[in-house]
Amino acid sequence: NGSVAAKPMGGKRSPLDAHKDWLLKLIAAEPDLTLQEIRARLAGRGVMVSARSVWRFCDRHGLTFKKKSARV
Repeated sequence: NGSVAAKPMGGKRSPLDAHKDWLLKLIAAEPDLTLQEIRARLAGRGVMVSARSVWRFCDRHGLTFKKKSARV
């Protein structure tokens, strides 16, 4: 209506936030999962998200996916 007031800031919440505890337990139990594998597990629970969404969730929670080199 012609107002010049700033709109509220803040983005959308991630659909993965509702599954936070389950996701953190899954990643702790199976640390070698890839983003695509996590995405497939979520799809099995009826949660359809992109790999990028999974990556953002992991990044927000300080989770990394660095592979350890093979030791001889």
